[in-house]
Amino acid sequence: MKPVTTAHHTVVVKRTLDASAPRVFDAWRDSEALKKWYVPGEGTWQSKILRHEFRVGGGGLMTFGAPGDAQYTQDYRYEDIVDDQRICYAMTIVRDAVRITTSMVTIEFAAAGQRTALTITDQMVILDGGDTAADRERGWGETLDKLPPLFRRQTGRDPS
Repeated sequence: MKPVTTAHHTVVVKRTLDASAPRVFDAWRDSEALKKWYVPGEGTWQSKILRHEFRVGGGGLMTFGAPGDAQYTQDYRYEDIVDDQRICYAMTIVRDAVRITTSMVTIEFAAAGQRTALTITDQMVILDGGDTAADRERGWGETLDKLPPLFRRQTGRDPS
């Protein structure tokens, strides 16, 4: 019998973005915007949003991964939403039909003039060694790094 293990970690990732809090918040709310930037992993990875119901009690389902490699499924349920300020959701990630993590994710949006200070806190439980906190932190970073081009396209200018 395979040993059952759990490891608890809290991953915090911060970014300051050149867009207002409502614009950054809308990148989560709008499923079309989400499709453009919410791709965990490296540049070759792809994601597909299968369901996105942005409301408390709603949730979503997406798949992601590198072509021809292990595929991940992310299933999430929104537990709390405060417009332009906070999103909390419970999330489970499965890799090739094996549950590897379950988490509580909090996203905080703080206005900083015309910019937004974004903080992601991912309180994760790693199941049976299926992931690492370092991999999750890297994945969040790679995902969030895809947000700034979305805002440049919307404004037609480079805010830097």
